[in-house]
Amino acid sequence: MNSHDVNSDMQQIWDTLLVIDNALVQKDAAVFEKLLSADFVGAIPTGAYFKKEAYIHHHCNINFGVISLTEDHINASSIRLYNDTAVVNRRVHAHFKLPAGNIIEYDVQRIEVLVKISDRWVMVSGQGTQVMPMAQPK
Repeated sequence: MNSHDVNSDMQQIWDTLLVIDNALVQKDAAVFEKLLSADFVGAIPTGAYFKKEAYIHHHCNINFGVISLTEDHINASSIRLYNDTAVVNRRVHAHFKLPAGNIIEYDVQRIEVLVKISDRWVMVSGQGTQVMPMAQPK
């Protein structure tokens, strides 16, 4: 793979992640259907994990969930390419609406795995871990 292909793939991967992030906020099941692989498995900060259909159902609930995400720049993330597989480590800042209606915010450290199928990157797995604030000395 030459450097132009690598840079092009990295940008396509990043663009795919931004579209998926927007789908989380917009609760857009059609985007998830298109950009998550058929065998997708995703985990959320609570530790619960879901196969594709349940993941879409969970993230498209209008009563709670992600209401905004702010990503770091692509250069602040790690994108590692292994032929047609990419492993991405990145941090996002989330605003999350709880079922009771209150909104909380926190950082999420993400690890996402994408594969290139027919010249398109799709996510096969993703996990978000809530970043806990550092303990303050007493």
